[in-house]
Amino acid sequence: LYVQWLWVDERLRGQHTAGKMLDAAEHEAVARGCQNAWIDTFNPNAAKVYQRQGYQPFGTLADFPVGRSRIFLQKKLA
Repeated sequence: LYVQWLWVDERLRGQHTAGKMLDAAEHEAVARGCQNAWIDTFNPNAAKVYQRQGYQPFGTLADFPVGRSRIFLQKKLA
């Protein structure tokens, strides 16, 4: 499973909406035979949300773009 985009409206943030969306995507991915998932982000706060969902960082591109980092995270699915 590759999660290309995950966006939550500001009014819904802080209500575990991103986690629920990831849970739904992961459930469907497992039903389709996927065994692993990965996601990337430029936002350190989003990376923390993904880590709470069980994703682990496996790489970072520093200064991509300049002054920011791109963080890559992965998760083994059930």
